[in-house]
Amino acid sequence: MAIAGFIIAGPAAEQIFGMQSPWLRSWTMFSAIGLGVIDASFEIRGPDGALVPLDRFEILGASRNGRLKWIQNREELASVIKRLCTVAGQGADIRVRARLGTRGGWQAIHTDAENACAD
Repeated sequence: MAIAGFIIAGPAAEQIFGMQSPWLRSWTMFSAIGLGVIDASFEIRGPDGALVPLDRFEILGASRNGRLKWIQNREELASVIKRLCTVAGQGADIRVRARLGTRGGWQAIHTDAENACAD
């Protein structure tokens, strides 16, 4: 009973009373989930001038369960953008919106303000 009371006291002390203590630890679930994850979306300008969603798996002929599923870092994002621009051809206008998961929330790392293939 004493052990059960100790286990329950940690989260209760913080959640109910707002008290933090090194002796009564609260429970933390998933504290690092999503850190470093890059969420990216791609659009390409069509012949009529409208931006349409671009499926990176389809245009690159890649498996949806393969390596292209998770973009791990900025260098990998740059590599994907370069491959998309190469496949889309000369003069392609691809817009990329990408954000990085941080402890403070999502951080924009690429905006769709400019043509990513112009770099």
